Amino acid sequence: MPPVTLAVPSPVAPAACRHPPHLSRRLSVRSSVAVAVATATARRPSNTSTRGARGAVVRSSQDQDGGVTFATRPVCRNHKSCLAIAAASSSPSRVRATASAVNSSFAELPVLRLPQRGCSLEEQVIFCPRPREACHSIGFFYIRDHGVDSETCDAVVDAARQFFALPSADKMTIDNRHSPAFRGYIQLGAENTAGSPDHREQVEFGVEADAPDATALTSPDVPPYRRLVGPNQWPDPATAPGFKPAVVDFLNSMEELSMRIMELLAISLDLSGDYFQPSFGEDPNVQMKMARYPPAPASSEDRNSGDASSNAGEGVGCFGVGAHTDSGYLSILLQDDVGGLQVQNGDGDWIDAPPLPGCMVVNLGEMLQLCTRGYYLATPHRVVSRPCSTRRDRISVPYFWNPGLDAVVAAVDPMPATLSWARPRPATVAATGSHGVGGNSLLEAYGANALKSLARSHPQVMARHHADLYVQPDGVVVHRTPLNPTP
Repeated sequence: MPPVTLAVPSPVAPAACRHPPHLSRRLSVRSSVAVAVATATARRPSNTSTRGARGAVVRSSQDQDGGVTFATRPVCRNHKSCLAIAAASSSPSRVRATASAVNSSFAELPVLRLPQRGCSLEEQVIFCPRPREACHSIGFFYIRDHGVDSETCDAVVDAARQFFALPSADKMTIDNRHSPAFRGYIQLGAENTAGSPDHREQVEFGVEADAPDATALTSPDVPPYRRLVGPNQWPDPATAPGFKPAVVDFLNSMEELSMRIMELLAISLDLSGDYFQPSFGEDPNVQMKMARYPPAPASSEDRNSGDASSNAGEGVGCFGVGAHTDSGYLSILLQDDVGGLQVQNGDGDWIDAPPLPGCMVVNLGEMLQLCTRGYYLATPHRVVSRPCSTRRDRISVPYFWNPGLDAVVAAVDPMPATLSWARPRPATVAATGSHGVGGNSLLEAYGANALKSLARSHPQVMARHHADLYVQPDGVVVHRTPLNPTP
């Protein structure tokens, strides 16, 4: 199937919006913020506390600039990973972002408490400046009250731990080298980022589908990214009982959460809540991973270029995964209490993003940077594996909400006049620096952008199944031809 350019709607006037019923009275977010915040402030005094989901206390205070800042205290008692974090913490966690700090020199990530489903227009208006600020200045944020129940989260983390504890022979029965669609188990060090091996093992999942006709896929008339369609690989239920149900339940819950976040991000841009829906259509290219990051060997040294110890604390050993940006729209991370995720700010410093009780981490992908003309950021991030005397592994479960493979993402045109820039406009939005200058072009055809990432990270799969393709220096995957047989 040839790529299809989707006719993404232009920003709409309030009377023409197509929100769900509870948002049908949509107002301009920017023009309503002052009134809504003033109303909310009048309803409660400064420095008040409310009881959040699962017993977490959310403390609010009014900033000098009239915004509302939330900080969390880790008192969750119903989520196993939260209990572990709380037990290991000697002081309350405070993560703060103020509206006056809208720039790329951030030192921590904000925590956003998602509004309830079906909430009022006033609550939407109060909330939307916060993701706008986070996405414009950072590209990362935590979310709490996300609606994915603790049983689902615990089950998928437990399933990951049980799988990675299996003998190597059992794990290798779903070796991703068996899959032309890059699905399955990837052993420690087999994946690379920017040419350096990653210190992790993982399992890759995607949209479940029948295997396509391999012969037809080799036609030069078929885009190379159509090879990403195919079945997942699942371990034997006898050796990994409950594995597949835990993964499927998590995938279903994360799909609902992703659609909710994308609607809020559209509203934060002063667009219709369903603005991004045409890119996803009926067949979004969802991806998910389970990853285990073992502690770095005590004698290991940093393998990636650059100073890994910058703002990373003591005892950095190696990278669980090197610096990169994600290829889609939205990434949502469930992680245990070990930590290691770092985000690069505009000064080039690496900022820790430690696990917080009851929270997931959200970051934006390259498609959102492209379609917002750089107003929203796809920010480089990495995982640092530190030497650890207790030899504790880190488990993470990232979920990726991506457009359909055939979607061609066009920029918002025009960008809403209500959006103001609080940082310099980027010289280019069609590349990131995660693979060096000129090494990571952002491709408007999502399927090509997705294949770019997988092809570079998994050369053994490429060699076994896709020897008729090669990856150009900018990441574009093309057919080999008699006139162009080698890279």
